[in-house]
Amino acid sequence: MVRNRYKTPGIIKYPFWQMTLENKRAAYVCVNYGEAACPEEIAERSVLIDGDIGEVVKEFCKRK
Repeated sequence: MVRNRYKTPGIIKYPFWQMTLENKRAAYVCVNYGEAACPEEIAERSVLIDGDIGEVVKEFCKRK
């Protein structure tokens, strides 16, 4: 069972963690300044970016 051990409310992250856990073809992506994390159960299928989402999107758009 995936548990919310992090500060973001479970109402937001928990369902996405659960869907990723249940669907082996799914990946979880998190962009969160100072709190980019996920449960161990889905770590191999997760992309965690510790940063400001505005800056991350700007950088991503520059690279296209």
